[in-house]
Amino acid sequence: MQELGKQQKMVIGMVGLPARGKTYISRKICRYLNWMGFKSKVFNIGNYRRQICGTDCNSNFFDPGNKDASKARDECALLALNDMINYLRNEGDVSLYDGTNTTKQRRKLIMETLQQKFSEVQVFWVESICNDEDVILRNIQLTKLNNPDYVGKSSDEATQDFQQRIEQYAKVYEPIDMDENISFIKIIDIGNDIMIYNIQGFLQSKLVSYLMNLHIYPRPIYLSRHGESQYNVGHKVGGDSDLTQTGLMYAKQLGKYFVQELEGNRNIKMFTSTMQRALRTSNEVCELLGVEYYSLKALDEINPGICDGLTYQQIADKFPQDYEERKMNKLTYRYPRGESYLDVISRVEQIIFEIERSRLPVIVIAHQAILRCLYAYFHEHEVPEIPKLNIPLHQVIKLVPAAYYCKETRIKIDPMTGHWEIQDEATIKKVKSFLDL
Repeated sequence: MQELGKQQKMVIGMVGLPARGKTYISRKICRYLNWMGFKSKVFNIGNYRRQICGTDCNSNFFDPGNKDASKARDECALLALNDMINYLRNEGDVSLYDGTNTTKQRRKLIMETLQQKFSEVQVFWVESICNDEDVILRNIQLTKLNNPDYVGKSSDEATQDFQQRIEQYAKVYEPIDMDENISFIKIIDIGNDIMIYNIQGFLQSKLVSYLMNLHIYPRPIYLSRHGESQYNVGHKVGGDSDLTQTGLMYAKQLGKYFVQELEGNRNIKMFTSTMQRALRTSNEVCELLGVEYYSLKALDEINPGICDGLTYQQIADKFPQDYEERKMNKLTYRYPRGESYLDVISRVEQIIFEIERSRLPVIVIAHQAILRCLYAYFHEHEVPEIPKLNIPLHQVIKLVPAAYYCKETRIKIDPMTGHWEIQDEATIKKVKSFLDL
């Protein structure tokens, strides 16, 4: 589990005009940090405004010349700031302050308030700038028109009002300047250009690397375990065994599935581990697809150390204390001379960057522990849940990340008949908490 310094906390402040993807970015950062083991939470000023002032606020409410409305919005921002401070004082490691924060005066006030409340606090600003009108309009239509502010309004009416809201904010907008002497990253035109300044410490550096890989282009991500292996049949852990005949049949059927699913598209990214069972599965798939794959050590299964090649019953007999410790907490338990799930999360991080960077469909053929970690990231599962997630053999998990959620479809493939069964959402919810030893 990652840790910040004992007294040190971090605040990430968003900056930018509306419809620039600030909430999308803040949610992605929060998901990433929680996945890495930092207790993080987003405090969205717009939600406070809706709760206190209601949802019937047209663009005039955001006019900087409207003194009563400006006072009300300042009070909402202060409430969010106070809640954020209380969260950091208690269980939180990182808070994300999601709002426009468009003036130097507002950012200075936030900095001074935080410095008064904490003896040591890091503040990192993320400014999203976009000048592409098509992107802005698409963002309005995909995300803003579905929020509570525009219930009962037509799409044209809501779009016009939101564009007028942007114009109100633009009247006072001051982009971050180096003379503010703050740590920041500017993300310009969906990552086409990046500017960083005064980056300090381990976590800010990691966030910069993460943000440099983000984009908003939708694409499917496919996760699948390798076909059934000889060790799967023998209920053994670890090893580098080959596929069984059933596993080989699954690999061939998996290739056929992707031929139909991708409709002949060869412009994809495919990743697999260096282990024999995953390579054999990937070879069969690639032969049918006519593509190549990247074999990465980071995708190898969790290392069971001295328990390699043993069944769980043999582990219980030979290493009873280890068996019980693992049963008590699979997340933090580390096999002697092996790995824990936290170790796996750390090494899989580079795969997250690769997937986030890609604008092409991505296929990952790997192992249960690896795919549990990847799946947890995209679905915002709490870290302690990761070892319990159900990632069965002979099933494809299709994920399509969207602005504020991740759509999931599970396709169960019969290795012998090639029959594909698409599971509905209710079925998916039932299997999420299944404890697969």
